[in-house]
Amino acid sequence: MEKTWSQRSLDKTVNASCEFVWSSHLGTTSAVPDTTYSGSLSSSSPTFVRPGGTGASYYYQAIRVTIYTTGTYTFTSSSTQDTYGCFYSYSFDPSYPSRNLITSDDDGGDRGQFRIRVTLQYGQTYVLVVTTYNNRGTGRFSIGVVGPASVSMTSYVPSTIMSK
Repeated sequence: MEKTWSQRSLDKTVNASCEFVWSSHLGTTSAVPDTTYSGSLSSSSPTFVRPGGTGASYYYQAIRVTIYTTGTYTFTSSSTQDTYGCFYSYSFDPSYPSRNLITSDDDGGDRGQFRIRVTLQYGQTYVLVVTTYNNRGTGRFSIGVVGPASVSMTSYVPSTIMSK
């Protein structure tokens, strides 16, 4: 007989849920976390020249990612737009979009969505930059994260921003 207990928390920027499953016949506990972040790109969003892009300006949103447990995490986008994700270590500077870039993805997910699978270390700062495949693309998006523990995701403005 398997017993399941779920806990859900919500704040202004992150909807995180975690399900703990206890199996009476195994006597073990495992965590199955799931974190979701929602945002949007608009004509008032900052722009940068995306790595792998055409040299044109792309709207973006920078999201600081805080890890509580070292492990492999998968970040997947969902949007009506063809999204593009860039994952950075330490910091993101839109004037130097290749600096600190760990990986990027365009269509690793379903229907023009990015899917980034990356091993992350507790205590290190990470930044996920959400943009689009097509320059000047706008619209709402959400990011789902699956890994060994829930993560914190908060929008922030990098120290250097290129003009539009």
